[in-house]
Amino acid sequence: MKDERILMFLKFISVVFLVLFILLNIASISYYENKFIFILLFILFILFFIPSFILYKYLTKTYLIKDYKEIEEKTSDGKIYRFSKINSSTINDYQKAIIDLKEKNSYILGRYDVLDNIKKQYKRDMKKARKLQEYMIPNKMPNNNYITSASLYKPFEVIGGDFFDYVNIDNNRILFIMSDISGHGVEAAIITAMFKTAFRNLASSFKSVSSFLYDINNYLLQILPINYYLTMIIAEIDLKNKKLTYSNASHTPMLLVRENSIKEFSKGGTIIGLFPKAKYEEETLDIETNDILFFYTDGVTEASKSKNKYDLYGIDRLKKVLYDNRNDKIEKIMESIEKDFYEYLSYMAPDDDFTIAAFKLK
Repeated sequence: MKDERILMFLKFISVVFLVLFILLNIASISYYENKFIFILLFILFILFFIPSFILYKYLTKTYLIKDYKEIEEKTSDGKIYRFSKINSSTINDYQKAIIDLKEKNSYILGRYDVLDNIKKQYKRDMKKARKLQEYMIPNKMPNNNYITSASLYKPFEVIGGDFFDYVNIDNNRILFIMSDISGHGVEAAIITAMFKTAFRNLASSFKSVSSFLYDINNYLLQILPINYYLTMIIAEIDLKNKKLTYSNASHTPMLLVRENSIKEFSKGGTIIGLFPKAKYEEETLDIETNDILFFYTDGVTEASKSKNKYDLYGIDRLKKVLYDNRNDKIEKIMESIEKDFYEYLSYMAPDDDFTIAAFKLK
């Protein structure tokens, strides 16, 4: 920068001298008839200008042209050197670019702070929404002289679209439902809240599992947004008469585990929320002491630890864990399933909601 100031000073002196020379020549022509003074001034100007020009060029070459940045480039057959000239205009451009970058950086940092605050607020809101959704899921399952039960619910996101609930129809009968809403996140959670209300309202006038699915399908058709639907299974457990009546609306099959067998049951009908006045079949089963009734969503069996669509946790592995632990208490069975599930995933997070519920008859 010191060298540039010297050159600028020389330029300034040269301009001043040129202006003075022009003014003196105008004065000499106006006030002197003798042209000798004009010639003398011209000679003096030449004598001053030529050395000043030579000095300026020398200083320019000395201070600027030597300011090269040497860049070495290597090739397969040798070395090539490229030289980039750096002069005052280049430096000025760099300085302007740096100022612009500083201004843009300040703007970006300001926007980042705004987005960061929005993100923090979103996380706080999601935690509140998670607590609200947890209130919709039963925190206690039926446990009495006839039956023990347990459940486990882990949403893929902070809030999810899986849902289960139960009501006591009377002292001897339990109405249980499990559903899986299309999608994840906030939209699915909102539909879950709507569905819980519908389930509780319709359960108060329960007649049969097939008619219940028929009514809930027609009701949800009126309030569900377009392209949203549910799969679900509903089961009436008669503890006194040891009967189970179920209907499955395209949900994962219910598993019935006995001392020497494990079977799937999926009779029912189509998904909920797409087809008006859809009909649903029901099936009644005899249940026995120590039978296990197991319900789950497809986030369990379709979980994968790789991108290979055929490499899934699968129904067979789930059945094996259930059968191998069938003589344990219901809580221990659930723990065994959870442990085996996450061991399969190498303890990575699954890509869907994980929901299971089970009943064991005494």
